[in-house]
Amino acid sequence: MGELKRNLDSPAVLEADLSRLKELVKRFRVCWEVWPEYVLAEHQKRQIGFVLELCGTHEPGSEHPTPGCEHCQRVFSGLQQIATHITPREERPSVYEVQAYDHALRYAPKRRNRADVILTLKILHRSGFERPVDECETRCLTEMKQRLRELGALEEQWKEQQ
Repeated sequence: MGELKRNLDSPAVLEADLSRLKELVKRFRVCWEVWPEYVLAEHQKRQIGFVLELCGTHEPGSEHPTPGCEHCQRVFSGLQQIATHITPREERPSVYEVQAYDHALRYAPKRRNRADVILTLKILHRSGFERPVDECETRCLTEMKQRLRELGALEEQWKEQQ
């Protein structure tokens, strides 16, 4: 088993995986947004983590997208692969929760009202759920955003890159 892991971690395999993920980002025009995650604790609104939304849209040439269609499923599958890549591998005091696919299309003016499929990833405390956001959640979010940028995903809206 150890040898298999070494082969999967070889530079050639890692480079091929990165190329495949970059292609998914381009094909589905992936961008992302970050929101604070709040809870009402002790009669006060408290930020306890972050919500990272990965936004993708149907491939060019897809006709009449409908919520939950086969094209949406492909987009969501691509977003899941990207989410797996950007999520820290080692166990940390934070946890990363991918929310269930809601079979909806979202339209945001900042993305010129394109039909978006959204993958929601929450960054929270592993224990002590209601504790205020701390350095670990902030560091994890920073790392995830950096990995998204390395794949070519942009914050808030997709722009064709030269």
